Amino acid sequence: LATGGLWLAIKSIDLRLKVRIMLEKMIVGLLFVASLLSILATIGIVLSIIFEAIKFFKIVSIWDFLTGTAWNPDAASPEAEAAGDMKELFGSVPLFAGTFMITAIAMCVSIPVGLMSAICMSEYASTRIRKIAKPALEILAGIPTVVYGFFAAITVSPLIVEAAEHFGLRADFTNALSPGLVMGIMIIPLVSSLSDDVISSVPQSLREGSLALGAYPSETIKRVILPAALPGIISACLLAVSRAVGETMILAVAAGMQPNL
Repeated sequence: LATGGLWLAIKSIDLRLKVRIMLEKMIVGLLFVASLLSILATIGIVLSIIFEAIKFFKIVSIWDFLTGTAWNPDAASPEAEAAGDMKELFGSVPLFAGTFMITAIAMCVSIPVGLMSAICMSEYASTRIRKIAKPALEILAGIPTVVYGFFAAITVSPLIVEAAEHFGLRADFTNALSPGLVMGIMIIPLVSSLSDDVISSVPQSLREGSLALGAYPSETIKRVILPAALPGIISACLLAVSRAVGETMILAVAAGMQPNL
């Protein structure tokens, strides 16, 4: 094949050969094939999920799936299908409720801490402190999620159980508060880094104009800079919510994957 290709290449060399045009067309074709493969892979994933969902909803109705309060797919069997008990095993309400609750806990941790750290680094910190603090904060984003999960299960959960006992309450080691808090810590770099970039991009003239009118730096941040950077901050928060909703490893390790409502 190599010898034949070399022979064809030598034979095709000619003064009238437009190599650049042919090469550009070849590169464009390769790039198109690469993009087409990614699109086809995405379409294949979506179609496979749709076809499997159609098979599933022939057995369990959509209403029972969306309103059911019990999730126990391990008990599904041909005998249960024949007895008509399948609809009682695939209720998705516990899954949605647990996901939204832990996401809300994580957002209560990540948004205030991340936003305030972004304000500190962009408005108050010196250049030296910023060069140290920002990379150190972004290291949190590089820690594997399984490490966060074990940290939540081994360190945070016992502390929550002890704190609950101190107040006369009872808490299990596989609770929702522990993964929520740790997930919030994991998402802090996402909120902080994006918010810092957005706040830093606010024109300096807005800061100078506010300070020239006699506003304190804190008033300038609250009344001028944050409103100007609000669209970017909201985008950072939405990205953090999507990361929290899609997280599974911390829940698997710390919350025990228990679909309790």
